[in-house]
Amino acid sequence: MEQITLFGAHVSPYVRKTRLVLAFKNIKYSHIAVVPFGSGQPAEFKENSPLGKIPLLKFGEQYIPDSSVICSFLERQVSSPSMLPANNLEIAQAQWLEVYADTFMVSSIGGHLFAEKILAPAIFKREPAQSDIDKALNEEIPAIFDYLSKELKGDYLVGNQVTIADIAVCSVFVAMHHCQVKCDPAKWPELAAYIDRVTSLDFFQKIITEEQMILKVLAG
Repeated sequence: MEQITLFGAHVSPYVRKTRLVLAFKNIKYSHIAVVPFGSGQPAEFKENSPLGKIPLLKFGEQYIPDSSVICSFLERQVSSPSMLPANNLEIAQAQWLEVYADTFMVSSIGGHLFAEKILAPAIFKREPAQSDIDKALNEEIPAIFDYLSKELKGDYLVGNQVTIADIAVCSVFVAMHHCQVKCDPAKWPELAAYIDRVTSLDFFQKIITEEQMILKVLAG
């Protein structure tokens, strides 16, 4: 296979999702840490990420932006293990849940919770916006738990295997866990067990441990 390089910050939900897919498929790659704001971005990244967003994947001498596009490319490039079900309707459902994770879940858990609790004091050097945190904890995250509890039919979100739906959804829940927030098993028992089951998988645990070390350094 061509040499692969991933550009992006470790704790970005989109970079995390892409790294989880790479780990799930056991694809070797090098990683260059790049933040989507500020100075110090490599010229190679600036020239090939037209929206300035992360992640960016370099495959040989070609560049692929956007996490969903990258993950779809990796699925076609390395077909086994597959992260898509065999049934076409289930594929659509898995891809929809990826969109749900990348939009509403990232906006709430990534933007209102993680960005305020973790990034505001450590990176942005300001006080967290408590109103954003409260909105995430009291309104948005319970709505996410309610919705996903209805979608969960067994051990995984779609079918009887790990799919892109589980990787995308639980990737965002990793950010929630970094903020010391968990799904209450008294209110959402099946979903809480599901989140623990998926995030305990080996390919998740390796990345979670790396991020915990990074966040420890950021916190000083």
